Amino acid sequence: MGTLGEMKIPSNLLQKLQSCRTLPSVPGVVLDVLELSQDPDVSIVEIAKTVSRDPALVAKILKVANSPWAGVRRQVTSLGQAVNLLGTNGTMSIALSFSLVRGLQKTTDPTFDHQTYWRRSAISATATLAVGIYIKAAKPEELFLSGLLHDIGILVLSEAVPTYSRLFASCRGNHDLLVETEKKELGTDHAQVGSWFLERWGLPSRLLSAIPTSHEKEGIADPLAKAVAIGSRTAEIWMNPETVAATAAAAEAAHNLLGLSVGQFNDILEKTAAVLPETTRNLEISIGDESFINELLDQAREAILELNIRTLQVAQQFADQAQRDALTSLYNRTYLDQALGVQFDLSRKLAQPLTVIFIDIDHFKKINDTFGHPTGDAVLVSVARLIESATRTDDTIVRYGGDEFVVLLSNTAEDVGAKIAERIRSRVAEQPHGTGDDTRIPITASVGWATMSKESNIPDAAELLAVADRSLYLAKTSGRNQTARVV
Repeated sequence: MGTLGEMKIPSNLLQKLQSCRTLPSVPGVVLDVLELSQDPDVSIVEIAKTVSRDPALVAKILKVANSPWAGVRRQVTSLGQAVNLLGTNGTMSIALSFSLVRGLQKTTDPTFDHQTYWRRSAISATATLAVGIYIKAAKPEELFLSGLLHDIGILVLSEAVPTYSRLFASCRGNHDLLVETEKKELGTDHAQVGSWFLERWGLPSRLLSAIPTSHEKEGIADPLAKAVAIGSRTAEIWMNPETVAATAAAAEAAHNLLGLSVGQFNDILEKTAAVLPETTRNLEISIGDESFINELLDQAREAILELNIRTLQVAQQFADQAQRDALTSLYNRTYLDQALGVQFDLSRKLAQPLTVIFIDIDHFKKINDTFGHPTGDAVLVSVARLIESATRTDDTIVRYGGDEFVVLLSNTAEDVGAKIAERIRSRVAEQPHGTGDDTRIPITASVGWATMSKESNIPDAAELLAVADRSLYLAKTSGRNQTARVV
């Protein structure tokens, strides 16, 4: 029975992978460091002794220890000091990262775009580390290494599959398209191939766990895997020509996986851009100078700003929909409860009159009983449109409930309120309402109104609405199809 990685790779592709003699090999120092990493009681002395066999690696660790990334104020001059400063996990992560990059850059396919691959890997590693630091992960150094290696399956496929370089180039930096194309043409993707390859190398299982899900947007349980997935998406902002779309996808993944807001994701993006030049220098990977990185960061900031605007717009749309009546699209009673109090207080503060009109369709129950509820709904919509046509642009129209409507008329005195109330009544009465089968139904409405002014003794918004309601009752009991005002 095959390993977990082998089980997710088609047999014909697995055969090519197993028989390929040019797959990247593990540098000797990496094997030694990997062996040390399995020992929970490994000492700093043992790590320093192992690393000291590779002069280039010693120089790299000293360089990192003296860089702003390490945050020291005095110069580190010995390997022992550097290992003590960086810690066990930090030193092993740097040793593995540098040694792996150095060894893996010796792959043989001359047609494969190695620069693009390593550029994306460096950004992914840096962004994954930034996520880990932001969420206070227990071992952020492991995040960097996982982010660096999560796409290693691309290098493996470029060696084992002769047509892969063409496939890789055809996706033009769009990683989602690359994964989709791999699944279509190979029956799997490079994440599964990378997991198989690193498993064969003997990489610790805690690092392997993040590889298979590194392209997912949601549904990931492991915190390490979540950080790697977000780091991978963040790399797309610098690699994918569609910067805005890539930023949106990365921000969405950050929200889905870790609940991060757009603002929090922007902080991670800023941290990634700040650290990226130093990281690429340490790994000796060419990604472009700081002006290039900052130019792309500016594009990402613009995309973040656009996302914020879209988020606010969507939120406003949802808020507006929650305050709208689904049938008539008028404001609903919930909105009236908020707006009436605000308008009343403002009108009294400005010493301006406020008029409320209450409208009720006459004998509406009979319409429902005779013609059915669909026709009743059509009548409600028709009356709503007529009320809109009889009022002014800045007037607030509300479906109060059932067949009742309310209109708020700010800065509107009694005489003008009376005219608008009568205009509403007459338009409803003059317009026959259809049923959908050419039957025309005569409709009338009773209208009551009230005005808060200097002369009135109306103390608050609730009483103003109550007076308008009593006026409506007066219109109904006086024969309907008329306007009335309680004096």
